[in-house]
Amino acid sequence: MASVDTAAAVAASPTGAPAATASQAVDVEALAAEICPRAPKHRIVRDGCKLLEECKVDVALPELLDWAVRLGGWLRSRGKAPTPDADEWADTRSARLAVLVRALELARPWRRDFAARVGKLLAETNGIVLFCEVGLPADRGFASEAATRWARKWLPAPPNERDLSELLSRMRPAERDIAWFDKLKPELCARLLAALDEGAEDAQIWRPVRNALGDSIALLATRVSALGLAPDVRARSPQVALSTSPFFRLPRACDELLVTLRDDDAPPQSLRFRTISGNCQKLDEECRGAVATVYDNLERYGVSVDVVYRLDLVTRSLGRLETLLALMAPREREAHCQASLQLLAGLLRGRLAERSVMALYRANMHLLARKIIERAGTTGEHYITATRGEYFKMILSAGGGGMLTAGTAALKYIIGWAKLPVLIGGILAAANYAGSFVLMQMLGFTLATKQPSMTAAALANALHGRKGEELDDLVTQIARTTRSQLAAAIGNIGMVIPAAWAVDLVFRAYSGRSFLDGETAAYVMHSLHPTKSGTIPFAAFTGVLLWLSSVAAGWLENWVVYQRLPDAIEHHPIRRFIGGSGTAWLSRAFLRNVSGFGGNVTLGTLLGMVPVLGSVTGLPIDVRHVTLSTGALVFAVCSIGDEALRDPEFHWAAGGIAIIGILNFVVSFLLAVTVALRARDVDRKNQIRLVGAVFRRFFTSPLQFFFPPAGERPSARGH
Repeated sequence: MASVDTAAAVAASPTGAPAATASQAVDVEALAAEICPRAPKHRIVRDGCKLLEECKVDVALPELLDWAVRLGGWLRSRGKAPTPDADEWADTRSARLAVLVRALELARPWRRDFAARVGKLLAETNGIVLFCEVGLPADRGFASEAATRWARKWLPAPPNERDLSELLSRMRPAERDIAWFDKLKPELCARLLAALDEGAEDAQIWRPVRNALGDSIALLATRVSALGLAPDVRARSPQVALSTSPFFRLPRACDELLVTLRDDDAPPQSLRFRTISGNCQKLDEECRGAVATVYDNLERYGVSVDVVYRLDLVTRSLGRLETLLALMAPREREAHCQASLQLLAGLLRGRLAERSVMALYRANMHLLARKIIERAGTTGEHYITATRGEYFKMILSAGGGGMLTAGTAALKYIIGWAKLPVLIGGILAAANYAGSFVLMQMLGFTLATKQPSMTAAALANALHGRKGEELDDLVTQIARTTRSQLAAAIGNIGMVIPAAWAVDLVFRAYSGRSFLDGETAAYVMHSLHPTKSGTIPFAAFTGVLLWLSSVAAGWLENWVVYQRLPDAIEHHPIRRFIGGSGTAWLSRAFLRNVSGFGGNVTLGTLLGMVPVLGSVTGLPIDVRHVTLSTGALVFAVCSIGDEALRDPEFHWAAGGIAIIGILNFVVSFLLAVTVALRARDVDRKNQIRLVGAVFRRFFTSPLQFFFPPAGERPSARGH
């Protein structure tokens, strides 16, 4: 190795390489040649040496933070860096860090000043927020946390220079920084720490960090205890005495650890410290087991977003607590560096995610979405038929729905004739639709367009956890679903036509004229034209509304189960008059029908109020429902007469009806199945395998997708 220029006196460094003494200035050019012989005048080497030269100046905390930000920017900046030694580094950041480490190893004055500056930075800042808050949501609840994240994204935050986490924010970490920490070699980090330890004038450079770790452990344990012992969480936890609950014991064990940490007679290497630390880690695992039990009970008894949010906070806090406890344990320097790098990567990920409202939404809505889908899927099983008997029952049931829909369509026009204010008319229209759909449910009738979103959820539930060889039964289920929806469509359309014709005959007999006047009939014809009106987008939008109604149905049933309303009904004081068997029957009937009522009322409200919203706001939005539109077209044909059947406008309107039916079904089904597959964590490989199996079955046995084959076994829960 070449010697340093004689203008600078040299002394032996910890690595055995020549270095400048503490009493003499560093010859930067000569040192640069020692650091990187192949490119001593490279810009990266010069900039790094300049940053190290600045360390000899004692500055206040704001300037110290600015220097740290510039040092981080130098490490993260783009551009290929020279390799300071024989090692080839995987990326430019590692090469830059190697330049920094090599410079500190060679120049004792820089090593001393750098250690002093790092020590001052750590001593004058507090790392509690960094270790126990960054990357963890606050315990104020889902809605408050979402509002706070949104505000942080758009509003400036007041600075707090004493908070070490502020330094992380000012460095503006990116995804590539996390990737660097994930692949940074621990031995390089260990060399940097060795240089800092050797350059420090006392052995207390890391004491502020150690104290912050201990305080963070105590604070995290207290937070976990408070959340785990909250009434709604404790009610779903294992039933144990409070004194034996791991949530109750955890903060006490961590407090004892903190006292031991600050006791000079019990260093981390002592048996006492190891024993207490091991007890904390054991209680951490017991708390995780209790959280798993609460999740299981939520699966059985309904999901609350706030409870899921708090459980997620408990789980992530326990993970952070486990990481911090592992850092406190004595280990080899490289192993300690590896654990520290993992913590830093986690902190960076947390800093990136903690301002994202969507990340919060995805993390906490997943379980609720799954329960909603499961509730909708349970309802959807009633819409899937297997045998020919069930198939024809579905047609009859849908026929009843078609008859009721004809009356609903007629009442819609009667409300319009009243020339009511827009809002009042919308409310009455919504009541008309909702009342019709609820009556349909009470009479056991079926509305075809409600099926796709319900049956899609049932299919996703069935697909969850299936292996490749188990897909044959699921393909059979899909074939049953397809023909069941076809049967419902046949029943609805097949009966709404004669029912609407009968309504027109009765109206003509009493009033002497058709139900619709000529102008309204012409408007109906035109409004159903697939290209000259908004039929296609309106039909697709109606499919979205149909899907939303199924989501509302699942949400309502989940809320009812979570609030334990069936139990409240069963034990209501009214049982003194009707008996326990009577209230038990009411409880079962309520639970069996509440989902349907919620979905029907939601669908009716959406169909009635969306046109009002479009009229008030001027937005081009309206609805096109296949059964209601068919009834309207029949009224129009009855008004115009037989010549309407030969009119090209009628043919276009009939084609529009077909398009409306397809879009109502397809859009609601695709939305439902997409959300259901995500909520049930069905992997893409299984989805692709399923699609291939369906196509093979369709080309080999197409008839079973339209009509039940002979000898088909009854479904477990037929309609």
